[in-house]
Amino acid sequence: MVSLPEEIFQETYGKVKKLIVTKKLVPGQLITEHRLSHTLRINDDTVPVVLQQLKRESLLVGNLDSGLSVRELCEQEVVEMFDCRIALETMAVKLFTRNAPQSKIDDLRNLLVPFENGPQNGYVFYKIDRYFHEFIIKNCGNRSLYQLYKSAKILPFMDLVGLNRPLNVILQEHLDLVSAMHQRDDIKAFEVMSMNLENSKRSHI
Repeated sequence: MVSLPEEIFQETYGKVKKLIVTKKLVPGQLITEHRLSHTLRINDDTVPVVLQQLKRESLLVGNLDSGLSVRELCEQEVVEMFDCRIALETMAVKLFTRNAPQSKIDDLRNLLVPFENGPQNGYVFYKIDRYFHEFIIKNCGNRSLYQLYKSAKILPFMDLVGLNRPLNVILQEHLDLVSAMHQRDDIKAFEVMSMNLENSKRSHI
């Protein structure tokens, strides 16, 4: 495999990931190296390396020679993955609320400050939402829980489904969640996280 400077790889990786998350690359649509290089105006070895990485992450299916496509999810897969998220993330948020240092809660609050006047850029807010959820489970104090989260490939799943509800509604749920954390109210945090994920699940089925 061609070795690429990390900066060049990350730049192209970010561009292709954005096309997937924003549905510019439609699930099931054939993606060829040539077509993608033309779309991104890139004439080097970056694209095939990035495509192979996205395939390893389960965002793409197929093979490089005959063409890859964005993975399509059936309704059952969506329901099952959200149910897994609910099981893991509600437990994580209870642990986080009980045990996380105040500085970690402040980090989550500060993450949302730029959006207080309403999210303007859907892709930017999506990346914050993704980071927000991963941050909680990564810092909940239970390493096995986080390993389960990673092995279930929940982050690639989030990339495939994206956000399908009004951004200001999602933002308010996150603010309510941080408020419960500040009060160390793990029951309230559990309830808000459950509602957030259940609402997201219903928006996709």
